[in-house]
Amino acid sequence: MFKPLIRISVLSCLVSLNAYAKPVVTINGISLTQQDYEQYVEIRSQKTKTNVTPDKRTIIEEMIDRELLRQDALNNKLDQDPKFIEQLKQLRDNLLMSFALQTYLANNKITDATVRNFYNQRITQIKMPKQYKARHILVETETEAKAIIAEIEKGKSFGKLAKAKSSDLGSAKQNGNLGWVTKQKLVPSFGNAMEKLAKGEYTKTPVKSRFGWHIIKVEGIKFQQAPAFNLVKEQIRNGLQSQQMQQYSFQLRAKAKIIK
Repeated sequence: MFKPLIRISVLSCLVSLNAYAKPVVTINGISLTQQDYEQYVEIRSQKTKTNVTPDKRTIIEEMIDRELLRQDALNNKLDQDPKFIEQLKQLRDNLLMSFALQTYLANNKITDATVRNFYNQRITQIKMPKQYKARHILVETETEAKAIIAEIEKGKSFGKLAKAKSSDLGSAKQNGNLGWVTKQKLVPSFGNAMEKLAKGEYTKTPVKSRFGWHIIKVEGIKFQQAPAFNLVKEQIRNGLQSQQMQQYSFQLRAKAKIIK
C-alpha cells in the first residue's frame, strides 16, 4: 500500500530537480540554470547588503552580461595571463585563511553564557564615573563673576541670573542648565571645581577656563549607569573572538618551524 506513495514522492523530487536544472537562459550554448540564478541572487544581495531584489528579467540581463564577459575573457585566454594567475592565487590564499578562521571559531564557539559571565565579571570591576546635574554662568571677567556670586549670596535666583547674564547663550536659554555631565567631558578647571561641590552648592569663588569665568552650581549627583548587557553583548562577543583568533595564531606559531 506504500508503493504508490513512494513513487509519487520520487516523481515529485525528480520534477523539483528538473525545474532546478532547467535553463533560464542560454548564451552561446552555455546554459544558466535556475540554480545559477538563485545563487547569483544570494551573492548579489550579500554584496549590495540589501534584501530588495530587482525583478527576474533585470537579474537575468545582468547574468547575461556577466557570462558574455566571462566567455570573452576565456576566448582571449585571459585565464592564462600571469597577472590573472597571480591574483587568483592571492584570492585562493585569502579565502583559505578566511575559512581556517571561520572553522576555528565554529569549533570553539563563544556561548551566551561565556559572554554573560565576562560582562558580570568586568562590570563589577569598572568604576563608573559620577554624573553631576549642573548649571553655570559664564562671564568675561573675574570682577563680573564675583559680582554675580554676591547677588546669589543675597538670595537671587541662580537660574534667572544665568539667563540674564551668562555669555554661554545655549545654556543661558535653559537658565544655565548643562544637564547631567561627567568631569571627564569638561575642561579640567571646570570639572575639578564641580566635583568638590555637594548637592545644592555653588562655587564661592570664580572658576577660570579658556572660555572665561564660571560660577558653577551642582543640583544633583549620581553614578553613571553601566551599559545594559543587551547593548554590549555583541561587542563583547567580537572582542572575545579577536582574542580567540590571536590564541589560534599563537598555537600555530608554537607548532611551526620558523626560520628567520
